[in-house]
Amino acid sequence: MKKKLVALSFLMSIVGVAKAETASVMQILQKTPQWGLVQTGTSCIETYRFLPSGEVLISSNQERVSGTYSFISKENSFELPAVVIGFQTDNQQPDCTGSRENQAGVSTTNFLKKESDQKIYFCIDSLGKNCPVYLRPEH
Repeated sequence: MKKKLVALSFLMSIVGVAKAETASVMQILQKTPQWGLVQTGTSCIETYRFLPSGEVLISSNQERVSGTYSFISKENSFELPAVVIGFQTDNQQPDCTGSRENQAGVSTTNFLKKESDQKIYFCIDSLGKNCPVYLRPEH
């Protein structure tokens, strides 16, 4: 019985650490005024501003996009928290990749993998195995 209690206590502490990590990633994104999205193969940096109101403002080359965001945290400790961004407006100018695609009305989910307060990866999968781009604070 004592071994079961120790194991249960250990599992609960892992879940607590995961929840604290989730909160810290979300807090870091909201506290830092502006983030740069670093993509391989281009020197162009997209900027993201996560406003306390739940609005997100994105600039990419000549493109300007606005929308809303919300955070999703997982109850299990092995899946990453996520940010869901719903795009509301898009000026349809070229972004960092040259695309003029209208993103208004589209939403995206990015899983958040924190390497440090200075580097947060946007991952495609909830386990953090495929993380092609990352955010860094822009000053």
